[in-house]
Amino acid sequence: MRKNNIKFTCLVIVALSVSAVELGCEREQKSAPKKQQKKKEEKNKYSETKMLMGTVVQMDVCLDQAGMSEIKSAYEDAWKRLKDVSERMSLSGSLSDITKLNHSAREAVSVEEDTYYVLKRSIDFSRSTKGAFDVTVWPLMNLWRKSERNNVVPEKLLIRRVQFAVGFENIQLLGNHRVRLLNQWSKMDLGAIAKGYAVDEAARVFRQHGIERFFIDAGGDVYAGGRNCSGETWQIGIRDPQDGSKIIDIVKVEHQAIATSGDYEQYYEIQGQKWSHIINPVTGYPQKGVISASVIAPTALEADALATTLCVLGGVSGTEHIDALTDEPRASLIITKLPSGDIKRYESAGYKEYKHTE
Repeated sequence: MRKNNIKFTCLVIVALSVSAVELGCEREQKSAPKKQQKKKEEKNKYSETKMLMGTVVQMDVCLDQAGMSEIKSAYEDAWKRLKDVSERMSLSGSLSDITKLNHSAREAVSVEEDTYYVLKRSIDFSRSTKGAFDVTVWPLMNLWRKSERNNVVPEKLLIRRVQFAVGFENIQLLGNHRVRLLNQWSKMDLGAIAKGYAVDEAARVFRQHGIERFFIDAGGDVYAGGRNCSGETWQIGIRDPQDGSKIIDIVKVEHQAIATSGDYEQYYEIQGQKWSHIINPVTGYPQKGVISASVIAPTALEADALATTLCVLGGVSGTEHIDALTDEPRASLIITKLPSGDIKRYESAGYKEYKHTE
């Protein structure tokens, strides 16, 4: 189970390399030419970009909300928060809670409050998806990575043996921010959820500084705060999984997140056969069929986790799962490739409300 690469998890997930891209300067506005509108929006927008979490992170804010000193202060705090989350939830480094847990040998470990929260949410997702989402999938990912290096498909018996270490039931939350891994062979990787959480935290920081209209893109995990700098709904393009130079859909979001996962750019190649880099924790094998899954959700954490989950669940079950989540507005687009080579789309019931049409 993996998704777009974040280096702070040291995982094989470069699948979308900005699968969702801001189209904030290309919205429908018949009263002014697009070029004029673009200049107006660029003039009203301030942007900063850094390499962080193994990807390009870009954060835009609209200048009419605060003075430049306040905006600069907000950026400083937001970058610091992103760095903190990155270091804390990585697979390596002396500051990483996950590293400590993965080397704990079944001993209880005290972690920071945010790590504890993300682990709790991860378990919630695992339960609600019957294990399709599972942050303890790392041993299987490591097995397939080694199999690719050796150019040998792992045997079923070996996969079953490794699966013994996989299962969210192995994570025990003890309270007071203490966590124990019950299986000494279990290892965790928060790569399918931590980057989304980091984006949400940056959004929270901006709002603390009184900034409500902003756009955060961390390698395709996107949160759109309020409306864009022209006063209209943010528009985000979803890339064609078969041709990254094309956009298959444009969606409109406001105070919501969107994330995309897929296997069209990152995969394992063994003996000439390509296998998805997204591992199904239940079967132990790479998922088949789904080449792209996009999720619109209230938070980037949820969009991040669900996008990966839908790749495992598939077009029918994945769409049913999104449609069953009725407490807040959500939507999904799942694209599958049939054995015949034909492409099939699965849109959730609410997707059409977000899809931009001319």
